[in-house]
Amino acid sequence: MSFETEIKDYEDAATGELLSIAELQFSLVSRDTLHHSELSPGDLVRVNELDRAFIERAEEVRDFIAGYGDADAIFVEKPPQFWWWHIARIASGQMLVDLVHRTVKYKEIEYKY
Repeated sequence: MSFETEIKDYEDAATGELLSIAELQFSLVSRDTLHHSELSPGDLVRVNELDRAFIERAEEVRDFIAGYGDADAIFVEKPPQFWWWHIARIASGQMLVDLVHRTVKYKEIEYKY
């Protein structure tokens, strides 16, 4: 099964122009789908590249979200393992993501994703 559509949707958030909070949410829901899917080796490499790109632009995304309200309070209901929803916390250093070991550290607790 190919996840090209979901990868392209996530790519919008990771590398594309941020146009609206609704589009960002749509892209992050696509990342949720990718998280729950058995990806081919090629798709997994691509998602990892996009994850790295998304983390690299964490401050830009946080500033974008702040235009809609409190960037640290938005998406707070999402678990830390879904770190892409917590990009503002990554930008501020409250949350650390290790892409190699697939772990997230938040409030002194380490989570596998």
